[in-house]
Amino acid sequence: MKLQHLAIVFVIIIVPISMVLAAYINNHMDTITYQTQYNNHLVNATYDAIKAFQLNTQNNSYSTIGNSKIRDIEASINVFYDTLATCFSASGYNKDDLQYYIPAILITLYDGYYIYSSYYDTETPKLDTDGNVVKDASGNIETGDYTYGLKPFVYYSCRYKNGADDFVVNYTLDNSITIIGKINGEYITKTGYLVNLENFPEIKEQEILRENLIILGDGGEPVEKDTNGNPKEQSFQYIVYNNQKVYRNDYEGDYFTSNDYYSQRHRYFYYSSESRKDYVTSIETINYLNSCLDPDNNLLSSSAINYYKKAEEFTKWVNDNLKDIQQKHAVDTYGNKIENFATDVGEETYIFSTSNENDPLQSGSVFNEHRMSVIRKTIETNLISAIATFNRHTIVGYEFVMPKLSEDEWYKVENNVCMVSFMQGLPIGSKLYNNYCVVSNDTNLETVGNDSIYIIAKIAKDKETGYIEYHKPGCKTMINKLNSGNAEIINAYASSQFKRKTVSLTGADANAHTQLTPNADAGHYAYYYPQSYTSCYDCIVTASDAYSTDDIIAGKIGATATVDVPAELRNVYLRALARTRYDLYLTNGYFK
Repeated sequence: MKLQHLAIVFVIIIVPISMVLAAYINNHMDTITYQTQYNNHLVNATYDAIKAFQLNTQNNSYSTIGNSKIRDIEASINVFYDTLATCFSASGYNKDDLQYYIPAILITLYDGYYIYSSYYDTETPKLDTDGNVVKDASGNIETGDYTYGLKPFVYYSCRYKNGADDFVVNYTLDNSITIIGKINGEYITKTGYLVNLENFPEIKEQEILRENLIILGDGGEPVEKDTNGNPKEQSFQYIVYNNQKVYRNDYEGDYFTSNDYYSQRHRYFYYSSESRKDYVTSIETINYLNSCLDPDNNLLSSSAINYYKKAEEFTKWVNDNLKDIQQKHAVDTYGNKIENFATDVGEETYIFSTSNENDPLQSGSVFNEHRMSVIRKTIETNLISAIATFNRHTIVGYEFVMPKLSEDEWYKVENNVCMVSFMQGLPIGSKLYNNYCVVSNDTNLETVGNDSIYIIAKIAKDKETGYIEYHKPGCKTMINKLNSGNAEIINAYASSQFKRKTVSLTGADANAHTQLTPNADAGHYAYYYPQSYTSCYDCIVTASDAYSTDDIIAGKIGATATVDVPAELRNVYLRALARTRYDLYLTNGYFK
């Protein structure tokens, strides 16, 4: 065969193959590009949604109440779809189109979770394929159809059966549990914090709590202004009473000691949604707040003391009555033993018998490992069910399944307020897009984790000079300074107290703000920090390694756990953790 003939054969065979390969590679590269873009879209939408929930809870005094909380969650779901639709608009998808590819959205809260998905609603009018309402032969609207919305709230619960004892334990994201059922022949309902009585902190003194606010007057102008005419932060003492923060008003001379109730009612106020003082008028509330004053008229909080008093009482009862309960006693609705808990805890390990080896505050304790396993089990079960329901009426023609989350992702879900979004079946180049996103948030008012406490300390080169910063509890720089006598702890608060808050100025407020700051941005916002301190460069800004909160709780630090934690640091940390958890709104009000 001549060389020319070989060249022709080569062209005939190789060129088509090259063209096919080039098209395949280009298509594959486009798929990878789109997949990366879709991943970013899903992450952005989920992040925006959880951020919206955080902002709503921080700026809504009633966000912990059921109906208000549902509104906050539904608002965050809307933010998710709005952001997703914006991101996908270039691809031709709108909000309604994308809903067919989102089988479920999980929102975990303090004591349970919601799943946003489709469900069969017997009250929803049926629609035909054109979106028209279906009517029967008599002209009546037929009901019963699938719709999207929040499914009923689900608790993190597990049932236990041991002989005649048969009860349910509702878990939370911390060491609080609720016990409902028959124990020792008696039907009981008890709620409390489970603690380690062998290493119990000495919390006996009341404390003075302060935070900053921006107060607006009736005319819209801030009551206090800085040198530039902007709203100025003011510091107020406060306590939490009946699930609301109550602040002590400024006073002068004998005004504060008057026996006239009309004038006394101006001692205390709530911080209204309009950033004004809403003065307390209830005589009962005033009498209680008066009883919380020391001789110098400081308002004293007893929340930490009450926390440990209640916790000690509850823990003793649990240790006495549930000391024999093991993981093997966990059963399902039908009384059958639950298998395959995602934990290394042995079946015959005692869950509720607390000790130094089983400290409920410690992340690796038997109680905590079992708690996380229960949360994981109930979420997996209901997510699988929700996605299966979604499959029954989907028009996408794709079988949606529950993906496998990594252990790190499950740890986030089991210990934080989280949003987990799933997107599946979306056409993307040569395949279908399938992914999920887990975004956690630890700066909301729903829960306070062990790592959600910051310590305020004065760091000094000598006893006369120094500067105040806030630190993580295990900050090595702070601990070294404490041990050398060059630091002084001032107090500790939840990390959410150190986040910037916004005061919206509208109407008369905006006009006043415009007069004060003619060059202000459109929208007229004022900002403040409840705790306005500088962050520690070593432990917060650069996030260098610090001792874990497990070390602080145990009272021992270092690789060999032989170095003592400064007693003052441990007590201040545990006091702040107790006070903050006690002051959170809880559904049954047992602690109050």
